[in-house]
Amino acid sequence: MTNIKTYDIARYLYKKRIPVLPRIFSRLTRVLYSCEIPYTADIHTSVKFAHKGLGVVIGHDTSIGKNTKILQNVTIGGRNGVRANPIIGENVLIGANSSILGKVIVGDNAQIGAHALVLSDVPANETFVGVPAKSTNKL
Repeated sequence: MTNIKTYDIARYLYKKRIPVLPRIFSRLTRVLYSCEIPYTADIHTSVKFAHKGLGVVIGHDTSIGKNTKILQNVTIGGRNGVRANPIIGENVLIGANSSILGKVIVGDNAQIGAHALVLSDVPANETFVGVPAKSTNKL
């Protein structure tokens, strides 16, 4: 289960089509954990948020696979007002203060370095760093 219990409750209520309560729990997530994790985001229950998700912002339609670890102050969402959010694979590590923006696919077992700005797809088993982020194999 994600370590942000209010998200888990809001997501459960949303899936059961219970009105109003998911929004209340979503607001509670923001107040208690200082993060924005909407109940419409599809986040596997095994995803871990370091520091209880401090400063994390996730877009509404984002999908995050199992065993992913997200460090503090990460932004995962749309770009330029377009609601096209990233799809994060399984066993991914997303470093502190990094941003993954736009319709981006991050492959399984990938690593995103701290302060990276990811604007293009990340292949499986690759490490991306920098602004804009590039594979460490191409540096």
